Amino acid sequence: MPAGRGRQCQRCYWRALLDKRILINCAVFSWPAMAVHFEAFGKWLDDEVGGHKAALLINRYLPFFMEIERRWKDIPDYAALLAHFGAAKLRRVLLPMRWMEVTNFVVPDEIAKVDDSNRRRIAFTLGRFASGSKEKVLLEGYYQILLESLRGGKTALCSIRLALSPAAALLGRATAMSRIPPDQKVLDAYLEKTPGQRAAVSGFVRYLHQAHGVDIALPKADSGKLQRQRRRKLEAELQSLMSEKSDSDEFTRRWLSVALAYFHGLPKRVVGTNWKSLLHYPESGDGLIFRWNGLEYWLPSRPRIIVSHPT
Repeated sequence: MPAGRGRQCQRCYWRALLDKRILINCAVFSWPAMAVHFEAFGKWLDDEVGGHKAALLINRYLPFFMEIERRWKDIPDYAALLAHFGAAKLRRVLLPMRWMEVTNFVVPDEIAKVDDSNRRRIAFTLGRFASGSKEKVLLEGYYQILLESLRGGKTALCSIRLALSPAAALLGRATAMSRIPPDQKVLDAYLEKTPGQRAAVSGFVRYLHQAHGVDIALPKADSGKLQRQRRRKLEAELQSLMSEKSDSDEFTRRWLSVALAYFHGLPKRVVGTNWKSLLHYPESGDGLIFRWNGLEYWLPSRPRIIVSHPT
């Protein structure tokens, strides 16, 4: 027994403190079932993370259980929790959610989780503009067209989210240029800044032209210009990576994805989760070799300088 501990060891002290906090917290529940659930969660937490950490964490999760009692009087199914709290908030209460899973109170639905995330991001995008504003009217009108496609099974929530984001960005650029609805000048300025959004914004451009009679159309793509812009962006990413002082696996993965795109024109996605098995080091010790799709691609470990090519 360490000096100064009296009759209680450290482990017993933290466990007694946890029991005390569970008892105090259970008293706040109006429904006995919720008090039983919270007590069971506390004991599970003790087994899961230890008495010390459980005693420090238990009070943090009391508001979550109190909100469940206020709303349902008992633990509801996963769909109800997801609809009320949202995926982001449920991620902040991972331990209670894990307890609910192992005790079979809830069964997570990954598809529902993704859909909820998409709905909330859509709502955030729609909320960028004031109610009744011209920008809001245009964006809401486009959203209704996308919803019709969703009901007809022609698109998905993820596609709606990806379509609304560049539409809102184009409207934001139009607002900054005081040209509502967006016209050709606004579109050209937007694509000059974000050429990679050309395909994503095409649906909104078509909607403006067909539904509102706006004289606007996607300009003819300049493949050479797009390539130069992409290369400048990759160059900037490499410069940023060179300034980082890290040798972690995550840094190496990021370096590989950007370097393969910059030096060899490969898509970043080739550096997947199994990238370590594809990475090899030459006997000379000079650089790296990435083996993919039957070919070998040499890369510098971390070049000191990147020579910019004239545009």
